[in-house]
Formats: sequence, structure tokens, C-alpha cells
Amino acid sequence: MQGIDTHAHVFSATAPAAAGARYRPAYAATLADWRSRWALAGITHGVVVQPSFFGTDNSEALAAVAADPGRLRAVAVVDPGFDGAALAALHAGGARALRLNIKSVPDYSAFASGDWLSLFARAHALGWHAEVYVDAGRLPEIAPAFEPSPIAVVFDHFGNPGTRAQAVDATFAAVARLAVSRPVRAKLSAPYRLGGADPVALAARWLQAVGPERLVWGSDWPWTAFEEQHDYGRLREALDRWVGAARARAIVWDNAARLYGFA
Repeated sequence: MQGIDTHAHVFSATAPAAAGARYRPAYAATLADWRSRWALAGITHGVVVQPSFFGTDNSEALAAVAADPGRLRAVAVVDPGFDGAALAALHAGGARALRLNIKSVPDYSAFASGDWLSLFARAHALGWHAEVYVDAGRLPEIAPAFEPSPIAVVFDHFGNPGTRAQAVDATFAAVARLAVSRPVRAKLSAPYRLGGADPVALAARWLQAVGPERLVWGSDWPWTAFEEQHDYGRLREALDRWVGAARARAIVWDNAARLYGFA
């Protein structure tokens, strides 16, 4: 039995935060600690997502992948200054996607600019996708930015649609429009970030919107935005409740293996 955790963060206690970082945990989240939790949850492979507080310095994420490149991949944080050679170097180091953590960004319009669209085109040429985390209910604001580009998009943490029925409906309407022109996926992860929204109901909406083959699971370990700690195994077990055990098995391995190049 194989499984992939597609969303975890690895960082040392001493690496400096990027200028302007909103926060920087005082503790370390080590690769060994993360991997020590895998067995009980049936996880065998992982995707290291660059923490936002390191900005575009992806060295720690790539160092983690280099420790076991057969079982690890990375999601990098980049900006339009990364040319083709810079992205190719990240790809060689195991990166397979770029991440936009734009939660708390007041205006998303810049991401529809020529510079960002050129970056998306370079990333798409490598077979990468964009992973996007937005404020609650703001997915419809960012989705149109990707329409001029063919890049596939993965929305982190259920797309964070919020709890208002109108916002949820608008979120999935935007997903449907974007999915006409490229693959759109969701990470069923971090239910504690949903502001009280029901993950079972949201999983059902994602199944209806994009189908079970375009969903993946992530633990969001080590849950850096929260003081309380979450049980890794129970987070994996929750996926069975959200989508059913048979679908969960395919989501945790087949879908993620294709998306991140393990298969």
C-alpha cells in the first residue's frame, strides 16, 4: 500500500525569514519528524511545500528532497524574476509546481499581468502546475488570472470558500469556468483552516466539480498557524469519511503520483 502526503513544510530553526514575512515559527520542522509519522497513516512519499516565510529562497525545501529524491518532491515559491534556467534548476532539484500563497494579499490583479503570465508559461512548459491558497471566498478573484495561460491549477485547502452559501456557490462556479480550459484540482487538506465549513460538504462539491481523479490529500504538517497540534493519523483517516475509503485510496496514491511525477 502506498500513499502521498502532498502538503507539508520542512524547515530548520535557524534559517532566516524573508523580508516582510508575516511570521516565522521559532521551532524546527524536520524531515525526520515528518517521516516518522508516515507509517501509521499509510504514507510512503511526500511533497515538501515551500513555507511562505522563506520567500523565494527554496534551498531548505530542495535540501529535503535531495535526502530522498525517489520519494520526495517540492513545490517552490518563485516570482517573475525566475527565468527558464532558474526554473529548470528547481525542476532538476525535484520541484514540480509553483505556489502562490496570497492569503492576506489585498489585490490579486497583479497576477494577471504580463510578467506573471510569462512565468506561468515557463512553468507550464516544464509540466508544472500552480498551487494557490487564497483568503476565504476569494477564489473567484484569482481564477481569471490563469485563463490566458494553459497552466493547470491546484487550489490548496479545499479552495477555502468560506461558510456563506453564496461564496461557496461562487467558488465552484469559478472552478467550473476555469476547468473548461485546463485541469483544476484541489487539495483536501487543513480542515481546521476552513472557518467552520463542513469538509464533507466541500469534498462533495469538489467531487461534483472536477471528479475524484483530480483530488489529492495533504496533512499541512506541522500546522504552523496553530498552537494546538493535530493528530497526523486522524487527519489521514478523515479523508475516508470525506470521500469514502475506496476513493481515498486512489486520491492518496494514484492522483498524487501522476500529478507530482512519482508514477
